Amino acid sequence: MAVMLCLGLWGLDRGTMWRDEAATYQMARRTLPQIRETLGTVDAVHGLYYLLMHLVLALRPSEVTMRLPSVLAAVAATGLVAALGCRLARPRVGLWAGLLYAVTPVVTHYAQEGRSYALVAAGAAGATYLLAGAIAPGSACASPDRGASGPACRDARAPARTPPDRRASGQASCTPPDRGASGPVRTPPDRGASGQACRDAPGSARTSPDRGAPGSACGDALSPARPLPDRGAPSPVRTPPDRDARPPGPAATPGPGAAPNPGAAPGPAAGPAGPDTGPDAAPEPGARSAVPVRGAAPRSARATSAPGPAPGSAGPGPRGRTAGWRWAAYGSVVAVTALLHVFAVLMLAAHALTLCLARPPRRVWRGWGTAAAGAVAAVLPLAALARRQSAQLAWMRHPTPGRLWAAAEDFAGPSALVLAVSLLLIVVAVARSRWRSLTAVALPLVCVPPVLLFALALYRPCFHERYLLFALAGAPLLAAAGADRLADAVTDRLVGTVTDRPAGVVTDRLADAVTDRPVGAVTDRHRALVAAAGVLAVGGAFVWQLPLHQWERQPLSRQDDLAALAATLGRLTRPNEPVLYDPPKERRIAIAYPRPLAGLRDIALKTPGPASGTLYGIDVGPAELLRRLDGARSAWLIAADEPEAHPAKAATLTGPFRLAYALCLPGVRLERYVRVGVGPEGPGGVTDDRWRPWSPNSVP
Repeated sequence: MAVMLCLGLWGLDRGTMWRDEAATYQMARRTLPQIRETLGTVDAVHGLYYLLMHLVLALRPSEVTMRLPSVLAAVAATGLVAALGCRLARPRVGLWAGLLYAVTPVVTHYAQEGRSYALVAAGAAGATYLLAGAIAPGSACASPDRGASGPACRDARAPARTPPDRRASGQASCTPPDRGASGPVRTPPDRGASGQACRDAPGSARTSPDRGAPGSACGDALSPARPLPDRGAPSPVRTPPDRDARPPGPAATPGPGAAPNPGAAPGPAAGPAGPDTGPDAAPEPGARSAVPVRGAAPRSARATSAPGPAPGSAGPGPRGRTAGWRWAAYGSVVAVTALLHVFAVLMLAAHALTLCLARPPRRVWRGWGTAAAGAVAAVLPLAALARRQSAQLAWMRHPTPGRLWAAAEDFAGPSALVLAVSLLLIVVAVARSRWRSLTAVALPLVCVPPVLLFALALYRPCFHERYLLFALAGAPLLAAAGADRLADAVTDRLVGTVTDRPAGVVTDRLADAVTDRPVGAVTDRHRALVAAAGVLAVGGAFVWQLPLHQWERQPLSRQDDLAALAATLGRLTRPNEPVLYDPPKERRIAIAYPRPLAGLRDIALKTPGPASGTLYGIDVGPAELLRRLDGARSAWLIAADEPEAHPAKAATLTGPFRLAYALCLPGVRLERYVRVGVGPEGPGGVTDDRWRPWSPNSVP
């Protein structure tokens, strides 16, 4: 978040606004009745944003103040993307995803723009985070390779290697059925002697033949155990008085279909019938609580034995009320986000696909359906009003597949190298998914809204990359998950290479350093080094794309530069000269920067924008325009420099006036008309150098 804040504030004051920001600025400075009247005719989709900016610019009207909400929204979106990565995977995935989101050039582009798109992206990220929490409440991360939610993030996913001097038997532990494990439990027949290891248990221990009792390794072992050099007798094992010695192995994680039994009666956790069951029975050797807590019973056992409705039921209780509030918050965030821009409602389609992939219980579907229906009902009036104002999008054209690929380039990285690496990591995350819950959330978010908007644009042109900024959050999440997968593969290979060498090759000190690891085989120091390497890689991507970031902070990075246009017109014109804007939207130059053009007469204006309920006002007809121009020797015409533009006012001036001067500026065309029979010289026959025919050397 700090990185995004620094990037958002860097070069925030460009010294100019472009046309869309000028619309925000002038609308936000109107009164509330004027805003309401204008929204009935134009820009209804931005109505909520204009009301917000009305409050913001009331504090201090300036360009920087207008852009600050977008900066703060981008910071919030970055934090939410990082939180999603931690919730659905592990902390380093969240760290990398947040950094990747912050250094993406298109994110900083809209973070420094006085429009609603950064706020929409933050709202969509918040709604996605609430959805992930509603599907798996209380979970910190998803379990690897299964997609189910787990109670804690485990940064070390390599098969565990039990220290040779800390075990009494070579048996790997399994979690009994009352501790959250799914599937049949295979219990060793003898708890103090050798036994069969748990099959397919991730994190199982490998035992050397010369270090304790023999035992077989679990199915997830990297390679068969090799004997290590004999360095003397192992240290004595300290066994608690109430249980057998066991390796400190991790509890088995639940499978993809694991779910608590809703029909289980309250009381102690149920297990297989036998002499070891009952409230006073000794715990299963090797069994550990998924979440270590203080007290006699683990947290999972206390939750199972607590009275009340079963975990999967929808009965009344604190959990049901909590779920209700969570879905209410989700629906509210979706509704507000879609009111900021109506196309944000497409996130509901992505969330629906996420639920299909996650296959939650029916109560989750009911909660989501109710929240989504409420959000859609709140947005329907705005959508109907926006449909009547669809003429604002007349400048758009039907999209081609190239536009869809351009959006993918903006999301994954405009630079060719960064784009290739990002796409490779995304493919790894999808094809070799370790965090299936993350893939189920991020992949629909980044794919479904662009495809739906593209299909809609084939019928009615409305496709633009800025309308899809809220979908970008899925790309850095997938890229970070792919990088995490590759990092784990490299780490596992390095650790396996060191520990699997034959005796005599590895020194005693190195063997102790490798084999005497906690569960997971990767220490905190190693995890920190891997996370730091990922941060450095993101920093390298930022440095590689630094020219793009610098360009985004230049005035020419936007479609037009209204401040430069106003300054140029002020130098070329004289006070009290008539000026015409064709079409009226070109009046935005004078509205955004009125001081350089204060001396000109807007001779075609009939009713200003605030009084007429429009953005740029209403002009008079051709007959009234000629009457107002009666007696004028010359007039300025500021016309849109667009291929499809048909300047009506130029046709009106063609009869009594002739074109004497033309100058093409970025986005507009400046033309000077003089009355027929009057030359470019000024009064008294004195030649005015400003009216000579234009050449490239005459640009001021």
